[in-house]
Amino acid sequence: MPAQKKQSKKPPPSEMLRVPVALKDAVRELSRLHRQGRTVEVLQGIQELVNKLDSTADIDSNAGIQQLTQRVAQLESRLESNSAGELSEQLATMRERIEQLESAYNQLIIYLNSISKRKQSSSRYYQGQGEVKIDTYTPQNLAKRLGVDSDSLERMRVTAKKPEEFISWSRGRDPSGLGWRYNSDSGLYHPVR
Repeated sequence: MPAQKKQSKKPPPSEMLRVPVALKDAVRELSRLHRQGRTVEVLQGIQELVNKLDSTADIDSNAGIQQLTQRVAQLESRLESNSAGELSEQLATMRERIEQLESAYNQLIIYLNSISKRKQSSSRYYQGQGEVKIDTYTPQNLAKRLGVDSDSLERMRVTAKKPEEFISWSRGRDPSGLGWRYNSDSGLYHPVR
């Protein structure tokens, strides 16, 4: 019997989308959160924001910030040469729409940042080839894992003269013999093998 080749299932290629320049950073942040496995929270947040905007504002969803800015500039130039009555109203309306879009954009960025900082679980696990790999722990959860309270864990980390001392101490208390290193940027502990 000939050996059958195993076909690995590859994820579909990413789609390339055009986004307004003003939203480029937000889309990058969305992509980063998606890669971290937070797609559901991102989609919920976006849906909440869209619902809030639809119910509270009269925003033309097809008009981007750049288009509105260009339109305001055109109206301002016409205002200089024509009467101010009708053009002033149009200009005020356009400014309000731009402010609403900028506010919505800022709310989206704030929401995305809050999602990225929220700690969803005690630790993150990634399935490897049949084995579970531990990625990170919060201080509270590492303290439980090591059988100490959070204050003792913090005290040991701070009083250690070198990071290696804390790694050695944590390795001696860890049930799997892992050492742990603190990352001050994320506020999480990472395993050291």
